[in-house]
Amino acid sequence: MAISIRVHSHLKYTDLFHTVLTQVAKDLPIPQERLDWVALSLREAVNNAVLHGSKNDPKRWIEVAMAATEKALVIKVWDEGKGFPEDVLRDPRKSENLLRPNGRGIFLIRQFVDKLEFDRDRKGRFGIIMTVNLAARESKEEI
Repeated sequence: MAISIRVHSHLKYTDLFHTVLTQVAKDLPIPQERLDWVALSLREAVNNAVLHGSKNDPKRWIEVAMAATEKALVIKVWDEGKGFPEDVLRDPRKSENLLRPNGRGIFLIRQFVDKLEFDRDRKGRFGIIMTVNLAARESKEEI
């Protein structure tokens, strides 16, 4: 199963993507608790795309694509922003970062998905690619 939705860059669409994820997951072997964490990751990725990638500009577009196989659920969130080098991401648990207003979204996503990648496609869009393995397990700590 695969689905892709492209919308103007606005936070009002966050719930739409959550609803779509819920529908896609109905046919997947994923426990509800794990799905809740994946939904949080999707919400963070969409918020980042709108606020940071598209600079809250509703004239820009974001796209969310979901593809599921027997083994994995892959969620891609694309925006028209310039992206960022991974080395600028700070650990929000360090004392010097505790009071920063930003910087927790990517950290949280990394905790709740099995693989996180950043990419730029042929259209020049920046993307976050989240992979969730569908093998039966409760958390990443069990690996």
